[in-house]
Amino acid sequence: MSISSVKHRLPHLRLGILLLLAVVLTACGGVAGGSWAGISSDLDGEMILVSYNQTVTALNAVSGAVLWEYPDEDNRNAQFFAVPVADNGSVYVGDYSGRLHAIDSETGAAQWVYEPERETLIGPLSPEAPDRVISGVALSPDLAFFGLGSRNVVAVSREDASEVWTFETEHGVWGTPLYLDAEASPSGEPMLLVTSLDHHLYALNPETGDELWRVNLGGAAPGDMLADPERQRVYVGTFGAGVVAVDVANAEIVARFETEDWVWGNPAMDGDRLYIGDLGGNLYAVDITEDGLVQDWKQNLTTEALRGTPLVIGNLVIVGSEDGRVFARNTEDGTGVWATNVEAKVLTELVSVEDEGATRVVAGTDNRERLIVALNVDNGQGAWTYGDN
Repeated sequence: MSISSVKHRLPHLRLGILLLLAVVLTACGGVAGGSWAGISSDLDGEMILVSYNQTVTALNAVSGAVLWEYPDEDNRNAQFFAVPVADNGSVYVGDYSGRLHAIDSETGAAQWVYEPERETLIGPLSPEAPDRVISGVALSPDLAFFGLGSRNVVAVSREDASEVWTFETEHGVWGTPLYLDAEASPSGEPMLLVTSLDHHLYALNPETGDELWRVNLGGAAPGDMLADPERQRVYVGTFGAGVVAVDVANAEIVARFETEDWVWGNPAMDGDRLYIGDLGGNLYAVDITEDGLVQDWKQNLTTEALRGTPLVIGNLVIVGSEDGRVFARNTEDGTGVWATNVEAKVLTELVSVEDEGATRVVAGTDNRERLIVALNVDNGQGAWTYGDN
């Protein structure tokens, strides 16, 4: 579909796509077809953290062996699909009942659970379903921030799980908020950035939840943001408006790169270059210049979506596809290095881990028997798999 066609049909396409995605994301009573795991690694790269169905699981990054599961079998009354976040001895992850869990990263024991007040949802998500935590978690020294599928952003205390504030956008918040401390923030004061399906990027006071400013991106923003502290920017992938560069010092859009199809994941950055995947199977290398965002090369890898954020390792840019393949391309010109069929749709961001000098790429899929797949970066050969059996 051409850019001009997308723009012409955008209001109807956007509504239809969001309704379809809402059906997938709000499916209940077991694992919905099309559901996928949230995956990440701990700060040391020694564990792969997986949220899927009724458990959060820690895997040994080298072997894929299970280290712990949360919660225990007698207390599995939640659905987990959001990306877990590890920090300072805790793992934070939201569930599909609107709760936030803090888990001991060494043992998998519960530290606390934030319980929200129940409310009826309004809008494209099911009006009878409880709220969902779809986003990952952003952290300040004292607070944890996360978005809800309805429209709210919530801040809770990392010490005792008490709710500090909520902020309401005009649509669902699926992307992970971005916390800028005083050093990273252009104003010299901490700032929390939030994207929404309502087309806006919001800047909030992280202590109070008060709105500082908002920018209309021109399209719904379903994924995470990429921070560029050197240029005081963030880059946001959108449905219908490509990738948008926002100057957070002046609260204005300073550049835009139009992709052939919609962008779910955020770009990856390596020096002065962005790598972007779109839902049409295109992978782009885009240079950050004084004249804006300028395409260096584009490769059409597949007719299926590249949903997750690309991963740059050395001279390789690696991305997973809904056609079941993980592609490694040369960063210089986009030529192919290897492609591996993992026999399931790759729907997550890729995570890299080190094993005695060897680098592996870990991907999450929609096949519960091959839920997590680890590949050797050098040749794409399989290292280990983990299934939720």
